[in-house]
Amino acid sequence: MRFGSLFLLLTCFLGQQDGKIYFQNPSFEDKPQESASPVGWESVTAGSTPDILPGPWGIQSTPQHGRTCLGLVTRADGTREDVSQMLGTTLQKETCYTFSIYLAHAPSYVGYNQPTRVRIWGGASRGAKDALLYSSPLIDHAAWKKYKAEFMTSGEVRYITFEAYFAPGALFMYKGNILLDNCSPIERCDRV
Repeated sequence: MRFGSLFLLLTCFLGQQDGKIYFQNPSFEDKPQESASPVGWESVTAGSTPDILPGPWGIQSTPQHGRTCLGLVTRADGTREDVSQMLGTTLQKETCYTFSIYLAHAPSYVGYNQPTRVRIWGGASRGAKDALLYSSPLIDHAAWKKYKAEFMTSGEVRYITFEAYFAPGALFMYKGNILLDNCSPIERCDRV
């Protein structure tokens, strides 16, 4: 707990020095376990039980960075998993921001085997999904690939949430998964 608070203060200070906004635990590092959020992240959606991988559920995918990565699933009943955190600095209204994240798909994830995508939400309060900031393409590859999220805020964003979501245009809900790792700091971008 003390380390996490010190880390948050340090990243907030660094973010103020170089203009970047650093995620707490951007590579989802923690002890591998099922139904748990990594340190610095939390799920506020009922029934959302992310997994810290590899290890649990027989998933042996090598993380893109560090020792662990994050697994999120979608379910046939329409529910889906997410993780969220409060940012060290508020994203300002009507401003362009960008960051990168590595994404992959586990071909075998205890029956949650279909490819999904990640949606990134911004909110003013804990657990709020006020504005959809970014939606990735369908992630159907087992190898890690870097994706660039670029978005324009419509209001101030204090919290950011990563959510597993179904394929674009899906006609039914299904059991799928997505793996996340190695988020870069958030930076302002120029948008003409």
